[in-house]
Amino acid sequence: MKINYYFTLFLTVIFLSTAHSQDLAEPDKLGVGLASSYPAYGLSAKYNFTETHAGQLIVGGASYGFGSSSFALSGRYLYNFEQGGDSFIYKPYLYGQLGYFTVKFDFLGQSESFNTISFGVGGGVEFTFSNFVDGLAFSGELGYVGGSFDDGIGTYAGFAYGAGIHYYFNL
Repeated sequence: MKINYYFTLFLTVIFLSTAHSQDLAEPDKLGVGLASSYPAYGLSAKYNFTETHAGQLIVGGASYGFGSSSFALSGRYLYNFEQGGDSFIYKPYLYGQLGYFTVKFDFLGQSESFNTISFGVGGGVEFTFSNFVDGLAFSGELGYVGGSFDDGIGTYAGFAYGAGIHYYFNL
């Protein structure tokens, strides 16, 4: 099952890295983990270029059973605000997102595939706790997402919410 593979990869990265700290906005810090905010979901990597500017890549896919599957690839620019807190450490951010999403259905010998380029904007808060697992952070976000499927079945736009978990270490 793909989720077990992702979870094993995530835990491997956590246990193999040794250099980390609770400063979520430190430059040259890489966070790896899982993120979900429609249509972006799956394995995630965040990289802090500076204390203010960061990038994120989210790659995922799923098999829903009954002959359907999907693939999602999204890139994000994140604008980080100043980190705050002592025991509850938080970092608010804004994001802009561009992605590719495809869904494939196989039913009774017929195959259909639907593709879209998606966009999104929003904001969120990444947080951690001091005296917890050093380098582990959680996030929650709200935003707006939209796109148009390439074969004329329609467009979509609306409210998006998401959550994530990342483990940060210094490069």
